[in-house]
Amino acid sequence: MKQLKVYVVCDAGMGSSALGASLIQKKLKEQEVAININNCSVAEVPKDADILITHRMFYNQLQEAYKDAKVITFISFTEKNTYERIVKEIMEENKKNTILNKDCIEVNCKKVERRQAIDDIGQTLLEAGFIEEPYIDGMHKRDESLTTFIGNDIAIPHGEYEVKPFVKQTGLAVKVYPEAIDWNGNPVRVVIGIAAKDSDHLDILSNIAVKLGEMDVVEELVNSHDVDLIHRTLTRE
Repeated sequence: MKQLKVYVVCDAGMGSSALGASLIQKKLKEQEVAININNCSVAEVPKDADILITHRMFYNQLQEAYKDAKVITFISFTEKNTYERIVKEIMEENKKNTILNKDCIEVNCKKVERRQAIDDIGQTLLEAGFIEEPYIDGMHKRDESLTTFIGNDIAIPHGEYEVKPFVKQTGLAVKVYPEAIDWNGNPVRVVIGIAAKDSDHLDILSNIAVKLGEMDVVEELVNSHDVDLIHRTLTRE
């Protein structure tokens, strides 16, 4: 899995950002969260940053320049509970990143038959370490017994309870087909493979319904050919 790239940002990238990065790193280590916290100046923020932690005076500047990054602000590092709040937000973003990594999103996929699409999305989940191979058979059985087409040109292949033991970790994979697949008589352009442990599937399904409930949003994602936009749409609040 791709690790989140987190930076504490200040004007010069030396004093307060270095101190903040060190203290946040310490608190994450206490929580047994393996994320490296770096620091930099406002002028030197890497383009591929995932999370930026900064004084609120820089919020608008950073949010405008780095639309794909989550910007977490603070007033002062001495403010009560500042570090606890920041660490909590980092951990929440890390969970989202773990569930849907950009490496598991593919756009401009060539049209295939429905069963092949299930095999392909299952293979992505397998290679990402979310499932064991028997889970893919369970995805086929679920779609054959009750279609995983949910409307708005979306299908959500997933296994049922009998293959839950083959889920190693909750995760998603997304494939976008500009030319719709025939999914038991329904057009599908967005295939979202789901592997969920315990009751995680309820949160995932709710999130998909909220984020992709409008056809205009689905059209934008399909036509954008943009992995970052898809990831941002499905993971940001």
